[in-house]
Amino acid sequence: LPLLLPPLVLLLARCVPGLLPACRAFLFPGAAGRGASALGPFVGCRGEGHSCAELWRRRGGAGRGGGRGGRTALAAKVVDPEEAKLQEESKRLRLAVPFLRAVRQKRGRAKALQMQIDSLNLPEEEVLAKATEIQKLADAVVPFEKLLKAVEALAECAELARGTDELAELAREEVSELEEQLEVLRETVQLAMLPSDPQDDAGTIIMELRPGVGGDEAALWVADLLLIYENYAEQEGMEWKVLDISGHEAGGVKEASVSISGEQAYSKLKWESGVHRVQRVPATETQGRTHTSTAVLAVMPVLEETVITINIKDVEIKTCRAGGPGGQNVNKLETAVHAVHLPTGLAVFSRVERTQGANKRNALLWLQAKLDKIEADKRLKERSDIYSSQVGTGDRSEKVRTYNYKDARVTDHRLRQNFPIANILGGRLQEVSRLLRIQEQGDKLKAFEEEMKETR
Repeated sequence: LPLLLPPLVLLLARCVPGLLPACRAFLFPGAAGRGASALGPFVGCRGEGHSCAELWRRRGGAGRGGGRGGRTALAAKVVDPEEAKLQEESKRLRLAVPFLRAVRQKRGRAKALQMQIDSLNLPEEEVLAKATEIQKLADAVVPFEKLLKAVEALAECAELARGTDELAELAREEVSELEEQLEVLRETVQLAMLPSDPQDDAGTIIMELRPGVGGDEAALWVADLLLIYENYAEQEGMEWKVLDISGHEAGGVKEASVSISGEQAYSKLKWESGVHRVQRVPATETQGRTHTSTAVLAVMPVLEETVITINIKDVEIKTCRAGGPGGQNVNKLETAVHAVHLPTGLAVFSRVERTQGANKRNALLWLQAKLDKIEADKRLKERSDIYSSQVGTGDRSEKVRTYNYKDARVTDHRLRQNFPIANILGGRLQEVSRLLRIQEQGDKLKAFEEEMKETR
C-alpha cells in the first residue's frame, strides 16, 4: 500500500484541476523551493509543456556530471566529414595525412588552372604561365593519380587471389608486383611534395680548398683531394677548370679554387663541403708514425641567372702579372686581378684568363657567387656565413669524412658508414652522394610532415 499510494494520489490530482500542487507538496515536501525533485522530470511533464525525454535530458545535464548527460554531450561532438574522409583515404592509400592533404590541394589547383585555360579566352602569355604552373604541379599530381589507380587494381587482384584456381595464382603474382609499384609511387609523391632548392639545379660550382691543421702534411692532403675531385669530374663528364692555385713551400697546395661545370653539379658535390680528415703516415715521416691532418672545402653554386649586382665602389681591385704558362702576355702584362669586397672582407684572385678584362669579370662573378651563397644560407637559417659554418675552422672535431689509410677505409660521419678507400681516392663518389641524398630527403620528409601538422 505505501508503494501504491503516491501514484494513486498523483493520478487523482491530475483529474482534479488545482489539486496537483497540493499533492506534490504532500508527497514531496522537500521539493518546495528547490524547483525539482527526484521524480520531478516525470511529474507534470505534460502540464509544463515539456516532453519527458527533454526533461530527462535537462536533468541529466545538470548537477550530475559524468552521468548519461555527460555521455550525450561527448557523443554530440561534431566530427568534420572532410577530415574523416581524409583519414579514411590516408589508411587506404597508406600515405600520411599531411602529404595527402598537400597533394590533394595541388591536384585541385591543377584542375582549376586547366579549366581556366579551356574555358576562358586568355592572352597567350597568361596561358603559357598557367601551363607552366600545371607542369610543375604535375610532378606530384601525376604519380598521385597513378597511385590511386594502383590501389584500386590491388584491391581487385587481392579479391581474385583468394581463390584456388589458376586465375587466383596469377592474381597473387600481380599483387606482389603492385605492392612494389605502390611503394615507389608513395615515395615519388612524398618527394614531389618537398620544397625544392633552386641551388640544386646549378650546373656550375666553385670549389675552394685549403689546408686545415697538420702543417706540411695538410698541404699535401689538399693536393690529393684536388686529384680526387678531378677524377670524379672526368667520370661524370664535367668540365674541370682551375681558377687559382698556390703551391706550398714544402710541397702540396696552400690554397686552390676550381670551377666544375656539368649537369646538376652542385646537387652532386654539395656534400663535399666541410672538413676532410686524413690519418696516414706522411712521406716526410721518418719514424713511421701516423699523423692526423685536415683540409677544408667550400662548395658554392653559380646559378645561370647569376647577375653581378655588386657595387663597384665596394670592391678594391688590384692587378698584377699572372705568371706561369701563357707566354709573354701573362708574364709581362698585368692580367691577373685581385678583388676584395670591402664590406665583408671576401677576397678572390683570378689569373687563368689571358686578358685583364676577362679576369676582372671572373673575379666579380666569383665574389657575387660567394655573397649569394651567404645570403641563401641566412635565408635558410642554416648558416651565418660561408666559412664559419659550412667550412668551419679546420679543427679535427668538425670532420665530415675521415680517410684512414692504415685500415683502408673512408668513414662518412654523416652516414656513419665506411667505404673502401681505393674507391674514394679514385674519385668514385657516386655511392656516397646517393646515400647522402637519400638521407637529406628523409630529413626533409620529417620536417615537412611536422610543418604540416603545425599549420593544420
